[in-house]
Amino acid sequence: MSGKLTKFAVQSRNISMTEKFTEIITSSVDGTLEEQCRDILARACNEYVVVSIVYFFAAKDTDVYISDDRILHSVTDSVFSECPLVSCVAQRPMDGRLVAEVTYLKGGAEIERHDDYSVLRSSECVELLTRGIHYPSSGDIGEQSVKVFDRIRNILESESFAVSDIVRQWNYIDHITAVNDGIQNYQLFNDARSDFYAAADWSNGYPAATGIGCDAGGVMVVVYAVKGFAEADCPIDNPLQIPAHKYSRNVLASGKEIVRTTPKFERARLLGDTIFVSGTAAIKGENSELSDDARIQSEEAIDVVEHLVEPSNISHECTDFRFDLIRVYVRRPQDMDVVKDVFTSHFRDIPIHFLTADICRPELLLELEGVGHVVSVREGR
Repeated sequence: MSGKLTKFAVQSRNISMTEKFTEIITSSVDGTLEEQCRDILARACNEYVVVSIVYFFAAKDTDVYISDDRILHSVTDSVFSECPLVSCVAQRPMDGRLVAEVTYLKGGAEIERHDDYSVLRSSECVELLTRGIHYPSSGDIGEQSVKVFDRIRNILESESFAVSDIVRQWNYIDHITAVNDGIQNYQLFNDARSDFYAAADWSNGYPAATGIGCDAGGVMVVVYAVKGFAEADCPIDNPLQIPAHKYSRNVLASGKEIVRTTPKFERARLLGDTIFVSGTAAIKGENSELSDDARIQSEEAIDVVEHLVEPSNISHECTDFRFDLIRVYVRRPQDMDVVKDVFTSHFRDIPIHFLTADICRPELLLELEGVGHVVSVREGR
């Protein structure tokens, strides 16, 4: 994607919320991180309000990550009179250069900016989006997770949101499958998430979510919450998979690892005519595809997602579904070309963002997530 700017609709065309769209912009220069960042921002659209920017870049350790995080925040702040939400993710982009996902507000809402989050108010609903909340120098993964969720709880309460108003959550976890004292980092995170969710009413289902590895930076969480929305808001199960929050106790365990709580998320979530597809890998039932062939796992993962977004699985009124964006996380850099070939052949004309990242199970080679929109019989479009 060198030098290429791609647009896609993050919120679908028909949804009665704020109208937003996102550009994926890859740096076209091979200079310093600051030069790459300025190149990206110079090429960003200046016709609309920028809500958020997520930067993706390689960082070999947390010290480097913290330094790069400061550079990216500083450069972005110097460019905007009202700085958007900035999240910095230590995941290596496909060609190694800095990549940004820039989300804009086209209209239909007022935006209130705060240090860690923004609130978008429209006649239909109130939306809250955080930046990546993280404390990379504050203890182990479990301790960081608790601190992150405490901050998110305070943000939600300050704007009179309930925890159960979260509809989409992104969880980036440093060395996600590493095990310390018999407990996997992902398990430490899941325990903290379960505690955070414990007092909330989840009768309408958990958020859609991705739990994915990163190379540095500890734990970082981004949440998107909505309240007052009168349209459809419900989870979507996958007929090929057991819901993650119903996994048996041994599904994350191997060897001496300890499993205490399950991952609390839905396979997908329908909000109006937008579908947020959670992180999805080659898992059927609760068991992983054990082939070490990236092509086979790519095809299996796509099959699992196709069953999830099959119109008949979404709603009896749904006639079609289309992805607006797909992110693909690839564990091994040497598999990138094969994975790219499979996905670009299957999902033609759909923007796909390829990144290198650890997956939540050691045997899994890749994971995908996405956002898209449905067409219903009632709407006829």
